[in-house]
Amino acid sequence: MTDSTATITDQQQQQQQQQQPQKDWIRGVNIGGWLVLERFITPYLFAITTCDLEGDFCYYPGQVDAPPNHDNYCNLYGKCQPVRSISVTGALDYPVDEYTLMEAFGTNKTTAAAYLDSHYDHFVTRADIAMLVDHGVTHVRVPMGHWILGDIDTANEPYVHAHGWEYFKRLVGWCRESNIQVWPDLHTAPGSQNGFDNSGHLLPGDPTCTNWSGSPSNVNRTLSILTSIAQQIKDDGLNDVVTGLGVLNEPFMDCHVDVVRQYNNDALEAVRDILGSDFHIYIGDLFNATAWNDGWWQGNDDAAVGDTAVDTVGDTADTVVADKGGDDAAKYQNTFLDSHYYHVFAEEPRALSPRQHIAYVCRHNQKDTVGCCYDDYDGKDDDAATTTNTIPSQTISRIIGEWSASFDTLVSAKLDTVMAAIATNGTALEMDRVLSTNRQAFLRHFVTSQMVTYEAAPTGGVSRGWFFWTLKMEGGAFAEWDFSRGLAEGWIPSIPPPHVASTDLYGTCEDIIFKVTDDSMDIVHEFPDPKTLDLNNNWQGVAIDDDLVVSHGQSLFNNNNDDDGTDDEVTVIAPNNSNSSSSSHGGIVFPLLVVCFFAFAVKQVFFRKKDRTQYTSLSTNGGGSNGSLSLTV
Repeated sequence: MTDSTATITDQQQQQQQQQQPQKDWIRGVNIGGWLVLERFITPYLFAITTCDLEGDFCYYPGQVDAPPNHDNYCNLYGKCQPVRSISVTGALDYPVDEYTLMEAFGTNKTTAAAYLDSHYDHFVTRADIAMLVDHGVTHVRVPMGHWILGDIDTANEPYVHAHGWEYFKRLVGWCRESNIQVWPDLHTAPGSQNGFDNSGHLLPGDPTCTNWSGSPSNVNRTLSILTSIAQQIKDDGLNDVVTGLGVLNEPFMDCHVDVVRQYNNDALEAVRDILGSDFHIYIGDLFNATAWNDGWWQGNDDAAVGDTAVDTVGDTADTVVADKGGDDAAKYQNTFLDSHYYHVFAEEPRALSPRQHIAYVCRHNQKDTVGCCYDDYDGKDDDAATTTNTIPSQTISRIIGEWSASFDTLVSAKLDTVMAAIATNGTALEMDRVLSTNRQAFLRHFVTSQMVTYEAAPTGGVSRGWFFWTLKMEGGAFAEWDFSRGLAEGWIPSIPPPHVASTDLYGTCEDIIFKVTDDSMDIVHEFPDPKTLDLNNNWQGVAIDDDLVVSHGQSLFNNNNDDDGTDDEVTVIAPNNSNSSSSSHGGIVFPLLVVCFFAFAVKQVFFRKKDRTQYTSLSTNGGGSNGSLSLTV
């Protein structure tokens, strides 16, 4: 066996690293739920009462954005009654997004603005930023609503223009003190670019982009808003700290591709005309990174002409040029293709065992990460090349803009129970939830496996790094999303210096699989119970069919074929306990490992309860989960 975990040859890997020297890594955290409200981050903010609507703001015990030393607690059994209505899901509920929260205040926009400002003022503190820099964080990503500067269609949008931009400037000042770079992103768009609640407006039915990409006026308005944000960054003298901007968060996969590409081109030009040619720009991947591995923003001669596509949103059959690049590669320096990876939004990953979750990172998430972008991309030349996708792009890079440590709980389902508990007894479900020692131990390995995978260091420059989602959470129901808590409890580890790859500290992703010593389902509490779900609703197209995942990592020991069942020039070594990915192995180690894993296999067959993760083809229904709401998991 050779000492490598890559799917390319050692010669190709050395070629990659020589062609693109590694820049400093980006290791960041999102400040989600701040300037764009999200209910699962701050459930109490959405649990409004009649007192709030009257301007007599009340707060719940443990509310993360409550003013310090306040004494006005919400009394749901007295004068402060819950404000609920029939939501877009058809249930009696509190507001589900910022759109319906502001709608609840009706015409009293002054009170609504004061409600928002109290949240903006207290949710993020200078101490938070100091804590981040102490733990090695280099960047923060700040989601912004398209109404941040007051562009609101008052006839059709209930959004409220408060003082969010002023509080953003305060944050930039704190980050200047701590030498942290700030990368805001336009997180919402008129009409909603995906129909998710994080777009500002949760739409009925399936996720969709059609209300945005199918509306020329919404697209043009979005570009105008983005341009205004860039101009405000410059006018306020923030661009020494604000060094990057996301042009649109998570446009959904059914967006008109030509519209998105044209918008990205226009956004790049508009922002850089204001903030300079080296300003960092990142774009969404339409939930399919490999689709962009076609010379997009490469500056290659063969991509100079671009694609011609029918304008599917215009009144005529005019064509638009979706420019892939051109011969001016400098134009596309410091650009990034942004992807977001989660294990909880499809049922199949939620049902995996601890080792399987990490194996899923090592294969599924790794393949997505390295699926773009390359100078020698597939189809670049007329003649078929013997190898492709081996030379990282000299222009556009990858960035993983969102990921978390959550692995077994569907947010929307658990959030329903959290909000119902507030309405019933005034306390969010699992406010004081404790993570067991075994669960924390797994989370640390789960986090480090993602850190090393999303940096993709062996490729020599495909990716520049990542942003964890998110800075803080209210309560314990969604603790695995809480970066601050993870640092405090130790299941988010130390972040290496910017010039050091995470693999140098934690080994490769494959190494980490077998650092998980307990692969039992005892720490997995799949929620909701899959028996209650429509398992055909799998818009992400997730399939658990990789040998490494199905075998709980044991396919690593196949010396003839890789875990995909195809011959490779490089095979994968057995994981070891060293932090180095280039450790040598004594002659006695491999026989001992064979004995250990033979014993493990016997145990699997004879002594463990069979569940849905213990066979070679995962079923789409069955056991292996529970809906326990235990406070200790």
